[in-house]
Amino acid sequence: MSSKKLPQFVLFGDSLTEWSFEEETQGFGWYLKSWYEGKVEIINEGDYTSQNIKREFQAMIEKTTDPDTPSVLLVTIFLGANDACLIGDGEYVALPKFEANIREFVETILIQDNLPDTKIVLITPPPINIPDPVLEDGEVDDMDLGPTMMAAMEAARGDPKAERGYRTYLSKKRYAEKIMQIANEYEETGRVAGLDYWRKLVDAGLEDQGRGAEDRYDEERLPGCGLKTAKQFRKGYFTDGLHLDALAYQVLSKALLELMLTRWPDLAPDRLSA
Repeated sequence: MSSKKLPQFVLFGDSLTEWSFEEETQGFGWYLKSWYEGKVEIINEGDYTSQNIKREFQAMIEKTTDPDTPSVLLVTIFLGANDACLIGDGEYVALPKFEANIREFVETILIQDNLPDTKIVLITPPPINIPDPVLEDGEVDDMDLGPTMMAAMEAARGDPKAERGYRTYLSKKRYAEKIMQIANEYEETGRVAGLDYWRKLVDAGLEDQGRGAEDRYDEERLPGCGLKTAKQFRKGYFTDGLHLDALAYQVLSKALLELMLTRWPDLAPDRLSA
């Protein structure tokens, strides 16, 4: 039997990457292991944010200098879900720092002599999923009120756009846009591609809700944004407001494979020798 080690795909990210290997969620880690069984070893590396993941990243780079380490064909970098979060304590990483961290990861891979052909996919963070507003006891639907009373009740409620949930939703959008900007800047290397997962998931949510392109760029009608003018993602996309479920992972797995095989056909399973 051959003792030759399989080449590697390294999936680098936070818990959204870690949980993608679970059979229950059937995420992109699980699917890649199935698609490339016997051809590529799929490795999970990561931590929480782009800031505290640096130690793991450096350890991954150092492994590549070991002569016994197999070649790394692909690295996916899927970060930002925690960095962009304005809900909770301690995890937020400001956008300029996040950008610098992502650029550092990309540049480090590109300049390694022992990673001359390694491809990089930058995956944007997804949106969050804020539940639809629920009428409280004794509250009536605004549609039954006159315009004067509706305006008074809205003023009493406060501005939902000022709440941390909605601000986090738009924060994820800004971080996703930054990832795509970085990916586009490195596209001429032929080794870096961006996957706009934020938009892919929003588009899937809009399609499920029977809503067309006219709502795609309306920040008050985006799936899961938590405003009364929008609807949450249906069951099966998120296990909670942040973590992905099977339907959301299906969107990512399909988009990732399409991107890989379109941009780098030599990474197709049937093009790789066992």
